Amino acid sequence: MSAQEWLALIVERNQALHAIGSAEEALDMLFTNWPVTSGIGFILAMEACAGTVTGAVTQGEAQAAFLAAARDAKVVLRIA
Repeated sequence: MSAQEWLALIVERNQALHAIGSAEEALDMLFTNWPVTSGIGFILAMEACAGTVTGAVTQGEAQAAFLAAARDAKVVLRIA
């Protein structure tokens, strides 16, 4: 799965909508605008999204980890 094949996720954070369409965008969101910066969901999402750079993790695995982190952190999101 390439970065272009991510389902478009719309994350609602701080009364703003953020479109997440790749592991790189998800990693940026995790670094800069995430409500929970600890816990297994957050850590696994960070590692998965970063792992796509080297090819150790697929885009699909990274997206699943990001969705799990969003559930753990109770981040409101929708699939567009």
